[in-house]
Amino acid sequence: MAKPFSLSTKRHGGNFYVQFAFPDGGRSFQKSTGTSNRQEAEKIAMEWLVNGNIPGRINSKAPSESKINMEKLSFFNSLKTIPLDDIDADKVIKILKDRGLILSAIRPETKQSTLIDDILTTFWNYNNSPYVKSLQINGSSISVSYCKTMESRIRLYWLPSLKGRTIGSITTDDLRNIISNKKIQTLAPKTINGIADAITIPMKWAYIEKYTENVCFEGLRRRSVKSKERKVLTMEQAEEVMSADWENDEAKLANKVAMHTGMRAGEIAGLQLKNIQKDGIHVNQSWSKYVGLKCCKNGEARDIPIPISKELYDELMIQAKLNPFSEGEESFVFFGLKPKQPTDPKQWNKYLHRALKKIGYPKPEEICFHSWRHFFCSRMLDIIHDKRIVMALSGHKTEAMLDHYGKHLEDEKTLKIANEAIEEVFSSENPDNDPSPNVLKMVVNG
Repeated sequence: MAKPFSLSTKRHGGNFYVQFAFPDGGRSFQKSTGTSNRQEAEKIAMEWLVNGNIPGRINSKAPSESKINMEKLSFFNSLKTIPLDDIDADKVIKILKDRGLILSAIRPETKQSTLIDDILTTFWNYNNSPYVKSLQINGSSISVSYCKTMESRIRLYWLPSLKGRTIGSITTDDLRNIISNKKIQTLAPKTINGIADAITIPMKWAYIEKYTENVCFEGLRRRSVKSKERKVLTMEQAEEVMSADWENDEAKLANKVAMHTGMRAGEIAGLQLKNIQKDGIHVNQSWSKYVGLKCCKNGEARDIPIPISKELYDELMIQAKLNPFSEGEESFVFFGLKPKQPTDPKQWNKYLHRALKKIGYPKPEEICFHSWRHFFCSRMLDIIHDKRIVMALSGHKTEAMLDHYGKHLEDEKTLKIANEAIEEVFSSENPDNDPSPNVLKMVVNG
């Protein structure tokens, strides 16, 4: 009876190598028996065959090495030699994944073999991103500034660690390890969530588009974000700020316009001579450093009456005439250093803080240029009870956003009314008209 294996040497007097015969007619790769004695080599080969512990590697005789039986050896040999097409390869991968032996496997020249940097470097590009284009087709809006911020976060936090990896190989653990870095975790919760969004949104898109089978856009823990209460100046504080000696007249005028109209910084920066009218300001555009002039945030134009009209109108006209790049009605009121470009609104915030310091405001940093918008809406709600009118002036789309501006002032009014009521009710019991702190606390919290 023929032996199920053959022995051979590579040189005279060298160790014997065994090659096993498979049922299908194939033969295994040669494996060293580790001995030059033929009888001992035959004994070792037979033990391997009978016990099913054939070494997994050539020149491997040590017990610590992995052992395989004849069935596995035949399978591995076939896997190395039989022709496989893409469908066959996918079936093998699926079987291994279904058995939990692998998480993923990537075949060359497939979507999953695309480098992650090829996806990330274009995903947040406003002009070239397929994701942005799909949003626009579906009628959703996404701003250029938002995309620029996300591009920056990809460049700073994700690409340095993921560059060169195939997109199909990225796992949730990869993303967790990166975002848990101390450099990121010391940032504000809202910023951390934004950094997470910068990668999870592209990875979700990649999953939907079959670039990856890994659901790695889930599982990143988001930080809870508690919105800071917007601080708003009182009318007395606002008047005191405007009476202060400002270091920059243009910044003071821009703040004055915001105070009296509730306009956004971009809308004020985008003001051109044609927008300034005798009885008000026509707000139909906004300035963005990324796209230049664009429509207002809610997409609708509005007209705002100019209070103390003669004074503010004259100041705006004088400011516009100072523009050295005069282009008639298209001239910017708050002009910049280049033609067809206004000044950078960021400086308006800087000079506002300096003016607040001069009047002794305790925490100037808690007030920003946008605070004037809250100030305007809150003051209008004090007088105008029809919210639709205030929304028409401020350019808000929903009452919810308008209510957000006035909520904390309503709390202050409640406290004031409660104080007055308690003083009146208990005045006979308290000669000094000083309400009990405990009673006050009950009324406010109740």
